[in-house]
Parts: sequence; structure tokens; C-alpha cells
Amino acid sequence: MVRERPRSAEKTVLSLSALRRFGPVCCLALSILVAVGAAACKQRPSSPALSSGQEAPKAAERPAVEVRAEVDRAEVSVGEPVVFRVVLNAAPSVSVSLPDVGGRIQGLRIVEMGQDAPREIMGRRESGRWYRLEADLSGSYVLPVIKVPYTGPDGKEAWAETEPVYLKVLPPKPLSSAGEKPADIRDLKPLVEIRRPLPVRWILAASALLTAAGGAGFLLWRRGRRKTATPPTAEEHARRELADLDASGLVEEQRFREYVFGLSLVFRRYLERKFGIPAAEQTTEEVLQGLRNSQRLGDDLKRTARAFLEATDPIKYRGLEPDRKETESWRSELVNFVERAAVPDGNPLLSEAA
Repeated sequence: MVRERPRSAEKTVLSLSALRRFGPVCCLALSILVAVGAAACKQRPSSPALSSGQEAPKAAERPAVEVRAEVDRAEVSVGEPVVFRVVLNAAPSVSVSLPDVGGRIQGLRIVEMGQDAPREIMGRRESGRWYRLEADLSGSYVLPVIKVPYTGPDGKEAWAETEPVYLKVLPPKPLSSAGEKPADIRDLKPLVEIRRPLPVRWILAASALLTAAGGAGFLLWRRGRRKTATPPTAEEHARRELADLDASGLVEEQRFREYVFGLSLVFRRYLERKFGIPAAEQTTEEVLQGLRNSQRLGDDLKRTARAFLEATDPIKYRGLEPDRKETESWRSELVNFVERAAVPDGNPLLSEAA
């Protein structure tokens, strides 16, 4: 009975056969690579040796003043704060200070600002300013480049400046789910009703004041009803207007035409108040027509009124200039007319004003 050889045994035999065939070739290739590498190392040029009087090259010297600007986050959302910091690093031999740059920040609100305490790092002085900023609108912002002038150790004027700092402001974060509010926003608590005891003393005092005020108002009202002033009569109005006309000084200044014009106006107003004829706004013909139709004037008063109006109208409208005698005569006619018209009512006459 013939047994089959296992497959694992066959794989082992094949591996040993391949090793016997290609092993010497691999060892020869490896030896060649090692020899080539050693030859390359021997041919590499070495650095030239320094002569006796030659100094080694110095490392690049650090600037006397350095200034840098940075933000704690390059991306924020609207309403989130971001800290903008400006740091000044200077050699101890240089006198320089960091200016306030808050006024140059555009588009961002400064909600807080301050200064870092000066400190010494590796033999150099370092100080800084910081600004806590917030943005109201989304978009890209560029914080300003800051230039710091100074005088170097060699006495030359120089300046150091920062690189521009870019800030991206994202729109406000949406709600995590419908109706859900961010964790930093809390609902207002409901109103709490505060019950206080009624101030009895204040209520009594207010009641007493209201009662006193009401009583005083009632007494004043009754007193006002008892002492209601009687409206002035037409004769009293005419007396006051004539006195005002006399006090105007027109006669003393010999401005007789203006004085006669005033007499005519007093006469027309008297007719209007006494007899209801709108004489101040009517022409002479209309006034005379109203006098003819009035039942309250006798014929004698109608003739007197007609004569007074016809005598004074030419002075008013034709530009005639009366003399003192004519002026005094017309004033007497006006006083006489009012006295005669007031007799039936028993009112005081205008003779006192004369």
C-alpha cells in the first residue's frame, strides 16, 4: 500500500532546494554592496581645517527687539470671545515699550483688556498686552500689524513689527435639535408673587388727605358760585377803550387822523356790543342799513350815528387831516351818543372818561 507524502513536507523540500541554488549568488551581491559603500565613505571630502588665525563662524545674532502677535483661537463663532495678545521681547540694553493698539482694532468689540507683568527670560526682558475681543458679524478679520520703533545699542533707529493675524468668525451655532436650547442659555424663572401686608397707616393718611382736598374744593366751588363776576357792559367796554385811546398820546403828538380812526373803531364796536350790529366788519352803508332796521334805537340816535359815521369816513379813507378842534368835537359826539344810548338801561355814562 502506497502512502501519500504530506504537502507541508513537499514545501520544506522545495525551500531547501531553492536555498542551495541561489544562496551563493545572494551572498556575492551583498559583499559587493558593502564594498561600494566603504569606498564612497573614503572618497567624501572632509571639512577644511581652520588655520591658526581663523575664527569659527558665529551663529546668527538675535535681534535686539522682537515683537509678535497671536490669538488663542483662529476660529470662533459670533459672540464667542477670543484673546489677542501682543508680546514684546527686548535686550536689556534697549529702552523700548509696547504701545496700546486697542484703537487700531477694527470690526471687533473690546470687552476686556490688560497687561502682562514684565519678566526676564534668558537674559531678555519680555512684556505684553492682551485684548479680549468679540465679533457681532461672521466673516474673516485681519488684526493690525504692530510696529514698535526703538533705538538699537549702536544708536541707530530701527523698528520691529508683527505679522498680520487672521481670524475667522463663524455664524452662531445652531440649536442641537428642534426646541433644544444651548447649555449656556437658561429660561427665565416664573414670577414670584410677593404678598405684603397692607400699610394701614398710609391708607388712612391718604384717605384723610383726599377728604380734606375734596372739602376744600367744594368750598371754593361754592364761593366761586356766589361771587361770579358780572360781565362788563357795552358802556364799560367803550369807557375802557376810550381811556386807552386817550392814553396813547396821539393828540399830544398831533396825530389827529390816527386818533379819529380810533374814535371810529370805538364807536363801531359799541354799536356791535350794544345793538348786535357787526359794524366793525361792515361798510358805512351796511351799518346805516342795520341802524334803520333796528327797533332799539330812536330816530334821534339814528341821525346822530349817521352824522358821526359820515363825518369820520372821509378822514379814514380819503387821507384828510383834521385839526384839534374837529377831533375834540367828534370825541364829544361819541361820548354824548353813548350816554344817551345807555340811559334806558341805567348803566354808568362815559362822562367820567371825558
